[in-house]
Amino acid sequence: MRSITILALSLFLIGPCIGYAETLAEPENISISGDGQEASQEFFLDEGLSIFSMKHSGSSNFAVWLLDSSGNKVDLLANEVGDFDGAKAVGISQSDDYVLDIDADGPWMVDISQPRPKIAQSAPVSFIGTGQQVPPLFELGPGLARFEMEHDGKRNFAIWLLDSNGEMVDLLVNEIGPFDGSKATGIEDRGIYCLDISADGNWRINISK
Repeated sequence: MRSITILALSLFLIGPCIGYAETLAEPENISISGDGQEASQEFFLDEGLSIFSMKHSGSSNFAVWLLDSSGNKVDLLANEVGDFDGAKAVGISQSDDYVLDIDADGPWMVDISQPRPKIAQSAPVSFIGTGQQVPPLFELGPGLARFEMEHDGKRNFAIWLLDSNGEMVDLLVNEIGPFDGSKATGIEDRGIYCLDISADGNWRINISK
């Protein structure tokens, strides 16, 4: 049986080797859980960045679509086979009610956060991880930013740089298999940014100015 709970969140800190962000007056977290194929109850999202952290225990396909109140597909949050533990960052264009349409063969959980940090760790900053993830948010100032990226998986490795509203700034990499390279991007405005990472292996990202 599916369930939805609201969890209060006022402060989010990550160690200095990864990054930190102080959050003030941000929307409360939403937690949705269920078992097998389900359409969730409606939940409200504010305009701006939302991060969906998802877990699934099963052996078949796990796919999660975010739909708006009219039933329009907003984004495919996950589409994997078997167990899954990952995250997806989405820019919500309109404050409204939304629904998750979930295809699964086992128990699952989706936690939704809507971070609105005022400060975050500035570059240089490094992140390491495995699979589809959203690392902690970070701050970039105007000018040239350099992203050094490594991946040891066999499937698609793609990274989008998003601003604090969830708007796509630049596609940093989109390759199949192992990758070891870098990307230079011009940053127009000082602000908080995040990375939306698609991967099936281990990855490392170093960000410098």
